[in-house]
Amino acid sequence: MRAIGILLMLLSLSMCICLLLGEVLKVERPLASAVSYNGWWKSILITLGFGLIAFLWGTQKMNQNKSIRLFRREAVAVVGLGWVICTLFAALPHFLCVSGLSYEAALFEACSGLTTTGSTIFRSVEELPKTTLLWRSLTQWLGGMGILGAFLLIFSGESKGKTLLSFESSIQGADLSNTDLRTALRKLWQLYSLLTLVCLLGLWVMDMNLFQAINHAMTTTATAGFGTENDSLSGFSDSVKWWMILFMIVCGISFPLYIAMWAKRSLLPLKQHEETRWYLMLIVMASVIILLDNYAGDTGSHLVDSVFNVVSVVTTTGFVVGDYETWPILSHQVLMILMVVGGCSGSTSGGLKVSRVVLWLKSIKNEIIHGYRPNVVLQLKLNAKPIRKVAERNIYVVLSVAVFFFLLGSIVVNLLEPEMSAWGCKSAVLSSICNIGPAFAELGPTDNFSSLSRPSMLVLSSLMVLGRLEFIAVLVLFSRRLWKKY
Repeated sequence: MRAIGILLMLLSLSMCICLLLGEVLKVERPLASAVSYNGWWKSILITLGFGLIAFLWGTQKMNQNKSIRLFRREAVAVVGLGWVICTLFAALPHFLCVSGLSYEAALFEACSGLTTTGSTIFRSVEELPKTTLLWRSLTQWLGGMGILGAFLLIFSGESKGKTLLSFESSIQGADLSNTDLRTALRKLWQLYSLLTLVCLLGLWVMDMNLFQAINHAMTTTATAGFGTENDSLSGFSDSVKWWMILFMIVCGISFPLYIAMWAKRSLLPLKQHEETRWYLMLIVMASVIILLDNYAGDTGSHLVDSVFNVVSVVTTTGFVVGDYETWPILSHQVLMILMVVGGCSGSTSGGLKVSRVVLWLKSIKNEIIHGYRPNVVLQLKLNAKPIRKVAERNIYVVLSVAVFFFLLGSIVVNLLEPEMSAWGCKSAVLSSICNIGPAFAELGPTDNFSSLSRPSMLVLSSLMVLGRLEFIAVLVLFSRRLWKKY
């Protein structure tokens, strides 16, 4: 309760920063609605009030019992409950400040923000108040590095801090060095903030105004995808697109790898990082295949547009240029594979992660060899280092659970949306689980999720959180053993 109270107070502080930034930035948006200050202050006070109550109650209980500690079980519960509860309160600025919006739709938008999915229920983002656009971008920026990461940066005295991080898919606890947790987190957030600032300055120098640059810089470095224009990035220059391609690729690589390179003042860690090599090879191969496929199909897709959409999909950013629905069928299949694979572990990207897919393929190869050489000893390795059996088991658990919820979610959404095509339902579920953003068919790159029913929005919101926390941290909340006393 104390930890969740602190998270809610940090969330209310973020709302204050967003409201203040909206006041400072003077930008002309002719179609935008007026800012609802009443709704914003209600959102801030409600979130702050519940946060204070939870914090004071938890602190009182801890003072009464000095033996209370945060063990692994409590750490897992904090992660799962923290994300769910923060999402419920992050929906308030949408629900109270945008007229005619149901709470389920507001929850979908907030969940899409914090999980860096990028799907939206707004038909026209150009009509939204500037503070709402900033809140969408800020939630994605916070979710990119992880709201628990921000929590631990300030309150990292807990003994199970690395356990907390290990259940947030953005930064894996195993990737952190043996240095002090707060020091490691500070370096990660400094790097994240620096990349955001450099991206912002580049976009501002090009053909974006300051408001657009701030929003797009936050959502690009978070590989998230919320924008400020209805046509996403289609209306901006090629220089802006190439600049964003660079930062999407950079932020799709493991952040602890950059820290290791800086500590050693060498590119050797990058050269030795097998996952990054596969990640870059995947981008190049997919881009070449799609370019050739579009050229053969005479779709009129330009080089920058094809590469941009490939990088946006594989990093699960969700920005789009043009309409990839008009591409040939082979390009669609390539994009589907990229959606599932995602970026590198320890990055801000979603998906299954390149390292997990590479290890899965290596494991299959080893099993094939065992078929005709049963006595040979084969060690599963990544980056020339052996992989522990626990990590190998985790690969199959995550893959199995992902497939199960994809199938279950597809069936449920199909039942809830009988008018929607099966392809549209399946792509919506895949988009939610892998935190991608745009889907196919009725929910393609030029469409939005506003046509979905309220139950469907709740189902997809749940799948976003499940995918973002890689299933376990949420599923354990439904285990009776978790809540039993020792």
